[in-house]
Amino acid sequence: MIRPNIVKKTFPSGFKAQVILKPGFNQRFFGIIVDFGSSDPQPVPGLAHFLEHKLFASQEGDLSLEFEKLGSDVNAFTSFNETMYYASGVKNVGPTIDLLFKLVGEPFFTKENVEQEIPIIQQELAMYQDEPDWVLGDSLLRAVYGDSNLAIDVAGTKESIASVTSGMLLATYEENYVAEKLSFVACGDFSENQVKTIMRQAKTLSETYFKPGKGAKRSKPLPFKAGQDLVLPSQGVPLFALEVSLPNFKKVLASQDLAQILLEIMLESKLGSMSTWFAGMRQKQLLNQPLQISVNTTRQGNYVMILGTSQDAEKVIAELKKQLQADQLFAGREMDGFFDLLKRSWLAQTIRGLDHLPAFSVELAEESLDGEDIFAMTKKIQAMSFADYQAFCLDLWQGCGISTAYLAQGQED
Repeated sequence: MIRPNIVKKTFPSGFKAQVILKPGFNQRFFGIIVDFGSSDPQPVPGLAHFLEHKLFASQEGDLSLEFEKLGSDVNAFTSFNETMYYASGVKNVGPTIDLLFKLVGEPFFTKENVEQEIPIIQQELAMYQDEPDWVLGDSLLRAVYGDSNLAIDVAGTKESIASVTSGMLLATYEENYVAEKLSFVACGDFSENQVKTIMRQAKTLSETYFKPGKGAKRSKPLPFKAGQDLVLPSQGVPLFALEVSLPNFKKVLASQDLAQILLEIMLESKLGSMSTWFAGMRQKQLLNQPLQISVNTTRQGNYVMILGTSQDAEKVIAELKKQLQADQLFAGREMDGFFDLLKRSWLAQTIRGLDHLPAFSVELAEESLDGEDIFAMTKKIQAMSFADYQAFCLDLWQGCGISTAYLAQGQED
């Protein structure tokens, strides 16, 4: 995989900036990522997400309208440990960067605009809560991780959202939106002079808007309750979920991203649509659709979530538990061949992703906070033998805890 030309700088304040050069692309992408998300410590659940919403407010009005005037699209997202604000367009590079820094660096919280936002975010949460998979995942994570921020929806709860005040927002912003926890990324076709100008602009704006400092301390991994098995009232679909808590990421591999990718490859090999196990489940008419498998890595805990539909969820869950025992993970002749096949598939997807400016920029922005390197990681995966891969995955799986939940058909609230 060919590494694009990337210019990086860390300024005296601790603020980081990088410009990713993509010759021949008309689109330009700009983002500021913050090392603070929904599962990090905060006064009430959902406050990081509430901040994401309210930073678009200014004394002049909604800043998204100002981006529109520049011909730029703007948006933001909050994840477990990060919040990112980003804009893309073709022209007006300087003004777009100015406005992006203003958005992130100039909070405008008032009693009135916070109160106006509360029902908007509550309605956003209510939309998710109507989905059966949300009900299942929320119940399962709360059973495993209690009432921690990791278990609670990114938006919080109806009650926590209602308790947010302008003072609470400002205090949390000042504690977390500091130079050393922030990173800027620009991606596109820029000349050498433009790169220098962007870097100067990022330095000046970061010094204008963000105070030096490390901000709040990072939280430690949470304890979890393994072996939770829930039966929930029907939501109209025969849905089930299986959660695997993984305490061993840091002990095995220095790279969280590499650990995540190796486990995704292993689980796809074992349970994916091309696996012998899935073919058997289809033949028994226990599964008709592939499982949804995600590996989630956070500071507070790492876990696998597996979702699926079946008219006999109990049987499928029992079969999944058998398959996910350490002595069964690499049973079967197909695993060696699947590793090579899925490794090539992952590499092809990664290479294609280089040309998707927003996704690639977000990936590198996240890496700037975590000290990861997708190009070094790719080389490691390419060179990794099946024996090494097997050993890593088995180590990562040690000490895991499996919990389950399903929606019981015929039982209503």
